[in-house]
Amino acid sequence: MAKFSKIRDEEPTPPPERESTISVNRANISINSNTQPQVGLAQAEIDKLIVEHQINKDEEHWVKQYWRPAMGWLYMVICACDFVIFPIFSMFMPIFIKMQYVAWKSITLDNGGLIHLSFGAILGVAAWTRGQEKIVGKN
Repeated sequence: MAKFSKIRDEEPTPPPERESTISVNRANISINSNTQPQVGLAQAEIDKLIVEHQINKDEEHWVKQYWRPAMGWLYMVICACDFVIFPIFSMFMPIFIKMQYVAWKSITLDNGGLIHLSFGAILGVAAWTRGQEKIVGKN
């Protein structure tokens, strides 16, 4: 026959107490879990808070969310057309249409280049405020 080890009459030691902090979408939630059986209750509470946070979250309108990138892309298209595409187009048009060559005059540099100053100010301030939002932790 096989020998069995002696059964100890000692009670098992409870797990050590612990405190955990959980970060859910930039909302700090502190949950004290002193014993192991409360883990299920703590998880249910966390799930409830996550659902409430997602329901109450104010969604930005897409125009408000994407206006800065849209301004950057628009300025890039304006510069590309005025300084690259239209001058090349004006050089090759006399070849295909048999007309006299007329040098391209930049549209955006008329009036002292005010459009470039305007876009520079708008995009500069927008980039600075976005940087401040990231520092604060706002999405």
